[in-house]
Amino acid sequence: MKYKSRGQQTKGKQMTDMKNPVGKKMKHERRMRKGEFNKEGNALTASVTVIATFLIVFMSAIMILPSALEAAASWDIQEELETYMSNNYPWDEIEIMNVRVRGKAVKKAPESIVVEKGPIGKAVFSFMYKDAQKVIVNANIRVFESVLKSKRAFNRGHVLTYDDLYLSKMDMRRLPKSVIMDAASIVGKSLKRSLSANVPLVENMIEMSRVIKRGKRVTLLINSSGLNITAYGKTREKGYVGMPVKAVNLSSNREVMGVLIDENTVKVEL
Repeated sequence: MKYKSRGQQTKGKQMTDMKNPVGKKMKHERRMRKGEFNKEGNALTASVTVIATFLIVFMSAIMILPSALEAAASWDIQEELETYMSNNYPWDEIEIMNVRVRGKAVKKAPESIVVEKGPIGKAVFSFMYKDAQKVIVNANIRVFESVLKSKRAFNRGHVLTYDDLYLSKMDMRRLPKSVIMDAASIVGKSLKRSLSANVPLVENMIEMSRVIKRGKRVTLLINSSGLNITAYGKTREKGYVGMPVKAVNLSSNREVMGVLIDENTVKVEL
C-alpha cells in the first residue's frame, strides 16, 4: 500500500476544493453555523450563571432577615426601657445594659411596662400588649446621682462656702446614707469634724443650723411688756439660726439674750 506525505495530502485537498467550489462553500457555512451555536451556548451559560447567583443572594437574604429583625427589635426594646425609666424616675443618669428578651423578640412598642423586679440592678420588666400578650425583658440597670463633695481638706468648725464644694455623679448603690445633694442647704454652716478632700458630704458631718459669726450686725426685735421695739445690735458670740445667742444693743450698749430667727435677726424677750 502506498502512503502519501502530509504535504501531498494538503495539496490534494486544496486541488479537490478548487475542483469543487460548492463543497468548499458548504463546509464554510457549516463552520459558521457551528460558531453561532457556540456563541448561543455561551450566552445561555452566562444567563444561567446570573440567575443562579441571584437565587443564592436571594436565599441568603431570606436566611439573614430574621436575625436582622431580631436585632432591630432588641434595639427598640432598649429605647423603650430608656424612655420609660427617664419618664418615671428623677435620677440624673440611667445606664441600661445587657437587655435580654425571654422568648419571641418584640417587634412593636408595648401598651405599658410593669416593673417586676428592680428597677436598679438586675431588673425584670413585663411588656404588656392589648391582646393580653406579656413579654418578659431582663436588663442590668445602673443609676447615678449628683452629690456634694469637698474640694479640699477642712478642719472641724470650718464654715462652708460654695467654693468649698463640687458636684460629682455617684452610683446610687454606693451612696452613703443621708448624703447631701443641695449646696444651698449647707453653705454658711460649719463642720462637726475634719474632712479630707473629695469626700461625699452627709448630714452628720454638718452643724445643720446656719452659723453666724461673732460681731455680725443684726436687727434686734425686742418685746418688752407687749411693746415691740426695733434696734440695731451685734452678736457677742458665734451662733446658729434657731439657737440662743448673746447680742449687744448698739443704742444702749446693753447686752441682751435672744434667739437667732434668721441670719440677720435676733428676737429678744425682756
